[in-house]
Amino acid sequence: MGLLAGIAAGTSALADQKPIVVLLPAEPIGLDPMFSTSSADITLSINDTLFKLDNDGKIIPAVAESIRMIDPLTWEIRLRPGLVFQDDEPANADAVVFTFDRAKKLFAAGQGDLNFAMGALKYDRVEKVDDLTVRLVMKEPDPIVTSHLVNPEFSILPPKYYSENPPEKVAFAPVGLGGYRFVSYEPGAGLVLKAFDKYWQGKPPVDDVIVKAVPEVATRVSEMKAGSADLMTGVPADLKADLEGDGVTVVTAASYLRQFINIKQGRHPALADMRVRQALNYAADCGEIATELLGGLVKCRIDLVNPPNDDPGLKPYPYDPEKAKALLDEAGWVPGPDGVRAKDGVRLSLNFDTTAGFYLMDKETAQVLADDWKAVGIEIKDLKVIDASVSAQMRANQGAGFRDLMNSGSGPDYTCQGDLLLVHKESGSNRMSWVDDKFEQMFKAFRQEFDPSKWPEMCRAAQAYVAEQAPVVWLFNAPSLYGVSKRLTFHPRADGRLYLGSVLQGEQE
Repeated sequence: MGLLAGIAAGTSALADQKPIVVLLPAEPIGLDPMFSTSSADITLSINDTLFKLDNDGKIIPAVAESIRMIDPLTWEIRLRPGLVFQDDEPANADAVVFTFDRAKKLFAAGQGDLNFAMGALKYDRVEKVDDLTVRLVMKEPDPIVTSHLVNPEFSILPPKYYSENPPEKVAFAPVGLGGYRFVSYEPGAGLVLKAFDKYWQGKPPVDDVIVKAVPEVATRVSEMKAGSADLMTGVPADLKADLEGDGVTVVTAASYLRQFINIKQGRHPALADMRVRQALNYAADCGEIATELLGGLVKCRIDLVNPPNDDPGLKPYPYDPEKAKALLDEAGWVPGPDGVRAKDGVRLSLNFDTTAGFYLMDKETAQVLADDWKAVGIEIKDLKVIDASVSAQMRANQGAGFRDLMNSGSGPDYTCQGDLLLVHKESGSNRMSWVDDKFEQMFKAFRQEFDPSKWPEMCRAAQAYVAEQAPVVWLFNAPSLYGVSKRLTFHPRADGRLYLGSVLQGEQE
């Protein structure tokens, strides 16, 4: 998953009305940005980073004012003057140094949700130059450091508050630089946020926001239709028509959210064989899912790298059950009396974990795929629906706890190098535990290349190699569907996240 969305308040008078209520599918794991990237929609509203992504995916300065390269390992960052945290601590070089020192110490101790961020930004240290200037010293050259500095894990934190309070307090009583400050949180009742009047981009037009976790899709739909909520994420495609009307509009937004099935390594021996992973792809009727389940909202593709960096000539695996059977035969997995393939006494019987309503038609997609794979002799022994909050915790721990197959997704980085982190062995996004020496050599050379003219060819080569290796079952970029009340004018972002601190002004309908 860095992506953001803008919410436009109906009018400035909306600040005097009842709070805006936002419905999400899962309770936050925590609100400390270094421990809870699965709660990024919330942490990005309370906190801010040195750089951020605008609505078009362009990296822009945020807490930072500018950056310049001193040498391939050293970057000098100038901070915006006059910024203060929500507790009135100054946001200066000391705060930046504290933040990056804290991340490094937590990661070294195996604490926090920092696998992705620390795998992406391989820094040695951050040094203070003066009150408004720091130097970022890297362990290895990296021409796209700003794309890593947008990650919510590197939200700049107030040193005094986070030093003087225990982890259990700051976990659910955060202080940051974002457009909304924390007021209270109670599981089931929701998270209460208040507009921060000293926010560097200006006080948001909506004073009060309540973010509630409602795991059941039907309940979220009912609350929207009853008028007790204003924004719902994760509207299922099959409920779009039912939700529209009664003062609710469904907004469908093209998205760079990549949806796929992770193939976990280290559990079932068959999955270490590229031919078996390719067979899973050939046997998956993505076209049926796209047309029958999703009504043509998606296009099947090798969704490793997003436009404009993707290779349009890289075609998805066609639906070809006979090719899948031939690959399984070649790999030595032959059908048994009951049709399930086996090799050396081991059945090709897999466990599949999925959420229900967290990703677009995730449970339904899993059921279709289970039937597709059964037709070629791959048994799904247990198709288990897991709670969205449990899935989020597993993803935060680099897929620990997931079984052989798992419904998953990942947001864009807006660079090819960043998107390829999905399969990099040291990245928190690699929840498949897939490690390939040839890819790692290609990726290291690519991520350390400072000549942009060489990037397209290096990107295409890496995409083609990973597509062939099939570490996941490729599906599609999932559009985002939102239920929006008439009180809001909503402008979704391509990365699909809600960034409540970047609200826009609109007209009440």
